[in-house]
Amino acid sequence: MDPRRIDLNRRHSREMGLLFQRFIDEHPDLDNDAHGAEMTDEQEAQWRAYSAEALARHQAQRAALATELEAEQRRS
Repeated sequence: MDPRRIDLNRRHSREMGLLFQRFIDEHPDLDNDAHGAEMTDEQEAQWRAYSAEALARHQAQRAALATELEAEQRRS
């Protein structure tokens, strides 16, 4: 895998981790520390809405990188 893709994936993972921590901090009713605890459907929907902008940005960045990598392969 191209090192740029690895770096981008790592950055996205860190960003989503930080965003999830902020989400947890802003939703004290979620007990993220409980072993094996899962969010309810409502909480999952809240998380999806909360993270939608970041997810869309990440998808666009991955798509742009994929396009760049494909163009480089075609030129070689």
